[in-house]
Amino acid sequence: MAGKKVTLNQIAVLIEGVKSDVKAVVEGHEVIRREMREMKDELINEIDTVKGAVKLLANDLGGVKKDLGEVKKDLGEVKEKVNGIERTLDAHVRLPAHV
Repeated sequence: MAGKKVTLNQIAVLIEGVKSDVKAVVEGHEVIRREMREMKDELINEIDTVKGAVKLLANDLGGVKKDLGEVKKDLGEVKEKVNGIERTLDAHVRLPAHV
């Protein structure tokens, strides 16, 4: 428009175009913000679900750990009994009847 005389009507048209563009940008930002809030809410729900699953798994593993402790204790008792039986058998084999 350099060198030409600009009318108020032309300026009004330009301003209306800029106003429309700004409105479109604002609406686009609102859409993006809404989608970001929705994504945040979804992520929070997913994180809460994962936390719950981890807690359940931790509780299960705690039970397994206790069970393993009991198994180790039982195996220790079995080992003591087997050692006792071996000693008894060794002593029995040394008796004159087996020589």
